[in-house]
Amino acid sequence: MNNKKHYSDDGVTKLDRVIIDFVNSNLDKLALAIIVIIAVLVRIFMIPETDLSPDYNSYYLPWTLAYREYGFFGGLSKDIGDYYVPYNVMYAICSLFPCEPYIPIALFSMVAEFVSAVFIKKVLLIILNERGTQEKKAKLTASFAAALTLLLPFVIWNGSLWKQCDAIYVVFLVISLYYLLKDNYRLAFVFLSISFSFKLQAIFFVPLFLVLYFAKKKYSILEFFWVPVIFLIMGLPCVLCHRGLKATYLAYFLQTQEVSTEGYGMVSFYPNFYNFGLDNYDELLTKPAVLIAAAVLGVFAVYVLYHRNFLEKKENVLYFGLFLAWTCCMFLPGMHERYDYAIVLLMTALCLAVCRDKLWVCAIMNVNSMLVYIAVLFKEAVVPITVLSAIQIVTYFIVALDLVRRIGGKRA
Repeated sequence: MNNKKHYSDDGVTKLDRVIIDFVNSNLDKLALAIIVIIAVLVRIFMIPETDLSPDYNSYYLPWTLAYREYGFFGGLSKDIGDYYVPYNVMYAICSLFPCEPYIPIALFSMVAEFVSAVFIKKVLLIILNERGTQEKKAKLTASFAAALTLLLPFVIWNGSLWKQCDAIYVVFLVISLYYLLKDNYRLAFVFLSISFSFKLQAIFFVPLFLVLYFAKKKYSILEFFWVPVIFLIMGLPCVLCHRGLKATYLAYFLQTQEVSTEGYGMVSFYPNFYNFGLDNYDELLTKPAVLIAAAVLGVFAVYVLYHRNFLEKKENVLYFGLFLAWTCCMFLPGMHERYDYAIVLLMTALCLAVCRDKLWVCAIMNVNSMLVYIAVLFKEAVVPITVLSAIQIVTYFIVALDLVRRIGGKRA
């Protein structure tokens, strides 16, 4: 019996056979390579655009030029920008390149986005292996889900068009969650602390670490001290350059005061509860909103601790952690449209690879995120923010109800 592959003789040469065999044998790898290449090219085409960003010409360009004027160390001694030290160091590094500042700024984010995808794949592999998914299928599923996150509109636009740097703190957050699921709690706290040192929004994931402390009893309360320790260490470059302790270490405190100084109130384009006529009442509602957020987080924490077996599955740990972080965005005051970056990114990957019954959730989150980015970057309010907020609130409550049922064991 002839086992050779059958080819028609109509115009098929030996070269054609080699090409067809190669493609058929490496179809998965080629598809992944195409996704990655497209992700790179899309970013390259968008990076030169600087006028759409509401922040580049007003903040990031002047900051980088200031570092060029004062020098690397001289700039770190000045009150340049309102970010904490790690981002200041990044802008100082960007000032050293003999090119337009937007290039290294965007490339920093681009590298972070791709590294995040690598660790998202690792996170998904942990969950898929726990589920007993066959190894080859698990690798394929995790790889494609991670690669597809590189094509999400908000991910591309955040770094390439906006010249924002959310991807940088998120990559350390993703690495932290990877080590958390690996039960390497020391490294999980170290990377969480590094993420927090880059951006305050990493604190949205601290409730998960607190819940796991009580639920699993596998690490000491002292591990939480990594957060202030690394925060202090990350501030040393500016301290050693004589910037001053107060100016260095109170950067986050000053950021929390922006609700009243940056021209917005209870919300800034994030589709949550406060878009229904409450935006201008920040002086009245800020503290009650924080307390309500704490109460909601507390209720879910207590409920899951009464059903702590739910957290034995790593899939549930990640899902619950994302929900707690999403709760922070929904209830806390002064939320920007970018603050759910890590939540939407990881929820999308989780739904693509594992929780496919929740694909509609990540679809809504992505569409809402895309629409508010369009409103900010392209100045096109396609859908009123009140409509987006209503859709987001309904989605949140459906997920909350589903989560309650899952925790209580009423749904597998």
